[in-house]
Amino acid sequence: MLIGSILLKGLIAGVIVGFVTASIKSWVDRFFLVILLVSMMQLPIQEAIVVNLIVVGLAAVMMALRQSAVLRAVRQEWGMVVISAALGGMLGRLLGLAAAPSALLAILGVYAILVGIRLVFVKPVPERETKAHPAWLAPVSFVGGGLAGLLSAGGKPFTVPIYNWALGHHPQQSYGLAALGVSTAVWAALATQVATGTPIPPRDFLLAAYEFIIITLTALVVSRYWSPKLGRIVSLIVAPLLILVGIRFLWMVYL
Repeated sequence: MLIGSILLKGLIAGVIVGFVTASIKSWVDRFFLVILLVSMMQLPIQEAIVVNLIVVGLAAVMMALRQSAVLRAVRQEWGMVVISAALGGMLGRLLGLAAAPSALLAILGVYAILVGIRLVFVKPVPERETKAHPAWLAPVSFVGGGLAGLLSAGGKPFTVPIYNWALGHHPQQSYGLAALGVSTAVWAALATQVATGTPIPPRDFLLAAYEFIIITLTALVVSRYWSPKLGRIVSLIVAPLLILVGIRFLWMVYL
């Protein structure tokens, strides 16, 4: 009975995340799943983060195949992004393992509020002919990697507009660079957790595989019918919900 309840809730969570992420074109940075694992499936936040890290790690493989052309266009900047994101992911996972659950929940709440605000107010801009110095990629990908290791939320809602607005990259290249950073940071974070003697239970791998399959199948179906209008509608619906969820998490922590 308990397994059936978990599978049913996991199915609902996976369909929701797959629909939302495909609608807003966010194939890798799926922190929405962390929120649902904690709120709907009642998982401890530490376990929810690990499950989502595995899901994002698997999604990274698919992303590399889908975004190969975009990533090849910015291959000269891979090293800067990969190294800094990996270091950020390792540091973030160490901090996450040492943090109290209440602290992680509060940070997740603040992150959800900021993402909700970002979905409404920040839009992509055209590529600039003169871009910022490539060295600026390092601190951005390091912070994004740190968020990936800490919360399994790789910061793409913020790193993408920074690469686009501040550094001048094309929106698609900005997404590719941000996704590359998240992918690297996630695997570095998982490796760091195992290396520190904190094993990942088999049930977390099984739940992550289950969620990944549901999310991916849902997202692939939604992507066939995607339109800019759908993206705008979902963003306007999700944004206030994220703000309310973030406030709820903060209320739970400080109640």
